Amino acid sequence: MSSLSARETAYQTIRSRIITMELKPGDPLNDRELAEELGISRTPMREALLMLNIARMVDIKPQSGTHVAPINLKLMEMEQFSRYALEKEVLNRLRGKLTEQQIADYRRCIDDYRALEADLGQPRRTARMLELDNAFHRRAFEICGMEDHYNYMLSKLQHVERIRKFSLQTEENKSVCGAHTRILEALISGSPEDVGEALQSHLTRYKLSVEQARSVHPEYFIDE
Repeated sequence: MSSLSARETAYQTIRSRIITMELKPGDPLNDRELAEELGISRTPMREALLMLNIARMVDIKPQSGTHVAPINLKLMEMEQFSRYALEKEVLNRLRGKLTEQQIADYRRCIDDYRALEADLGQPRRTARMLELDNAFHRRAFEICGMEDHYNYMLSKLQHVERIRKFSLQTEENKSVCGAHTRILEALISGSPEDVGEALQSHLTRYKLSVEQARSVHPEYFIDE
């Protein structure tokens, strides 16, 4: 494995563990142990941690070591606004233009999420619900031939993605199917304002998760 690919592998692995809350805010990160676990040298692991530090997902302090950074609420707000602006533009390019097959595909995605939501015994249930949520939002970008834009956007949602893990444990989770349905109906027969309002309502409900998670784990969050 080249140094570059080792660094990228380490970066993506640690980033994923932070986003899924396998590694929680404040958890220590030992570059030697992590490098051994992934079967790479310490240099690319250190480089990956530096990259995560730049992304504000890891804190590196000479006197206290390296730790998972808290969820930055100010950066989360900025990320969510950027996502809203881009996704609203893409959705409005599709408004009133969906084919019957595309509408059916959207509805199938919503139904799959609803079925998984109701079946608490499903393996990898949480991860699969996140995948279905992403699949719903990705679909508009795919139809417009802009899937790379979605992938890039998702790669930059550092702090927003972390709170989504909490959302699956709150009442916000139970609003997803209804919110997706409202977005779809706005796409089929609504105005540009309807599309914007449906999307904004959906994307701002993460604040409920923040409030609930912060009441239990205030140390996981910062406001600056």
